[in-house]
Amino acid sequence: MIHSMTGFASTVFSAGEDSFRIEVKSLNHRFLDLKLRIPRELQALEAPLRTLLESRLKRGSVDFWIDRQGKKSGTVPHLDLDRARSAMQELTRLRSELGIRDEVTLQDLLSFPEVLSSGSASERTEEEQALLEKEVLRAAGVVIDDLVRMRRGEGERLTAALFALLEGLRSALGRLHAQREQVRSRVREKVKKRIEQCFEAYSAPEERVRALLETRVAQEVAYSLEKLDIEEELTRFEGHLHAIAQLLLEGGAVGKRLDFLFQELNREVNTLANKSQDLDISREAVALKAGIEQLREQSLNLE
Repeated sequence: MIHSMTGFASTVFSAGEDSFRIEVKSLNHRFLDLKLRIPRELQALEAPLRTLLESRLKRGSVDFWIDRQGKKSGTVPHLDLDRARSAMQELTRLRSELGIRDEVTLQDLLSFPEVLSSGSASERTEEEQALLEKEVLRAAGVVIDDLVRMRRGEGERLTAALFALLEGLRSALGRLHAQREQVRSRVREKVKKRIEQCFEAYSAPEERVRALLETRVAQEVAYSLEKLDIEEELTRFEGHLHAIAQLLLEGGAVGKRLDFLFQELNREVNTLANKSQDLDISREAVALKAGIEQLREQSLNLE
């Protein structure tokens, strides 16, 4: 399956007397960029959480955070007097050194982390802490599964849109094949008329000389047709379209490989537009480039 890089998932769960919220959000990025925000009491889980995310996601800018929601109703908040005294000393010293006249308030003290909290890891036994960490990893796995499902659903919609755009490019390719034959026919007819006009104005007295001139002119015409011909570019363009379709069918992390193929498509369109020197083909080339850009924009979200 092809996944998008955008998605969001969240959950709230309880572990013992504690309640936590886990959220994960992902956006576009060239690589996998993980940003984790975890409470201090759960810092030991950062490495396993990173491993879990890396095992499920290949690309994207991922924000993963865990927030404590507090204890269950009916529990008593925890006051850390040692932290409160330290905070008071620091605020008093800062007030003195900076010449601040305002008195230190209770609100100032409560702004320090964990002076008054709904609990901390220090209140738990080792067994309770282990159970909490196990529950956090379980909940994280559920949230990541939800994110992956959302990214998969978005990836399916993007894949369908890409196939529709590919069909549009194939239709344009068919028109270019027809226009190529028309251009070759017009060039032959134009050169033929000029040759006839040339021989009418400067008739060659000898049949042998006339035959030699006609042979030379035919060679020049063939060279001009080859120089203006866009068959090779059309063939390579069609091959790149086939490669893109195969990638979409194979699935997996295709974003980077698709971007390379889009560059190749643009290169072929630029070459055929420069070679053809035909207004209709130039217009079709502009439409092709617009279609390729639409493909590229849609694929930017793909993992």
